[in-house]
Amino acid sequence: SVDTCAQAFLPPAPAVGTTAVAKGANQCPRCGLTVYMAEKIVGAGSSWHKACFKCSTCGKKLDSTTVADKEGEIYCKACYGKQFGPKGFGFGQGAGTLTMT
Repeated sequence: SVDTCAQAFLPPAPAVGTTAVAKGANQCPRCGLTVYMAEKIVGAGSSWHKACFKCSTCGKKLDSTTVADKEGEIYCKACYGKQFGPKGFGFGQGAGTLTMT
């Protein structure tokens, strides 16, 4: 879903029975609409709208230094680590969970 603020910058939806992407244009993987140069952010091998370039888990706005991708979806580094990082004893548990015996 696209934020209402972002909708002001997006072109109107295409008529029924027509395609949402102009010929030769880039298509946003999140909303499926055409990405024009003025609103284009390139990341994870695709062109995105500025409003669509956010973490798919928590919705945090991303930039080139905070983005991590997996299988065409983008995440912030924190959510990526939680979902796809190492798991098990000693990884992400913190010292608070260790006990002295």
